[in-house]
Amino acid sequence: MAKRLPAYLVLIMLFFLACFLNRAGTAYLFKTQPSWYFLNAHSYKKFMHILGAGFGSRPIIGDIEYISFLQYYGDKDNSQTKYKDLYKYINDITDIDPNFTFAYSYGSAILAWNLFRYDEAVAVIRKGIEFNPTFWKLRLYLGAIIYRQKGDTVNYIKLLEEAMRFEDHPAMIERILGNIYMLYKTPDEAAAYWVKIYKESKHQDSRDFAYRTLQKMIQEQKIKDIKSIMDMLK
Repeated sequence: MAKRLPAYLVLIMLFFLACFLNRAGTAYLFKTQPSWYFLNAHSYKKFMHILGAGFGSRPIIGDIEYISFLQYYGDKDNSQTKYKDLYKYINDITDIDPNFTFAYSYGSAILAWNLFRYDEAVAVIRKGIEFNPTFWKLRLYLGAIIYRQKGDTVNYIKLLEEAMRFEDHPAMIERILGNIYMLYKTPDEAAAYWVKIYKESKHQDSRDFAYRTLQKMIQEQKIKDIKSIMDMLK
């Protein structure tokens, strides 16, 4: 019996360690997963999500939801209802894949700056921060949206300029910032910005928009130092 005692102690220690790890893991799971992840009376509404989670294919289902979101937003017929279901599409993406950070930033940008539905945009970002607390760019977007809502132009511009430093910023930020510069900066400064977008943006829509804007500014003779702008375009 005495010889078996060390073995029993080891088993007891392993049992308590397993209990501790199970409790810590369960607490972390409840903290990091959306409510639909746990079976409840409304689980059937997210059956595809639960199926994806059960088979370990959540990113794949998230990509499918993202494609549905793009199709919905790309359908001009939905503009007649001002994309009333857009928030639901974003919510579905981030339910199945809470770590899909681009969905939070892109979705909130559309809601805030294209549709002016600030409350929904803020809700999307707060959800993103809840599941991705270290992804600090969401806090930057949150600040920009709140400043825009309050009409604080100075801080709004600062946060948009900071967002522009990241390669994965949405294309609409380039155009929004440029349009603000058209109002608050000199024509030459605004033109210099559009030249930069035309030459450096990775978004074709932004480059086309910048080119058309520069053409219009030149035609309307708004630019004083036209030679400098033309040199920048070379």
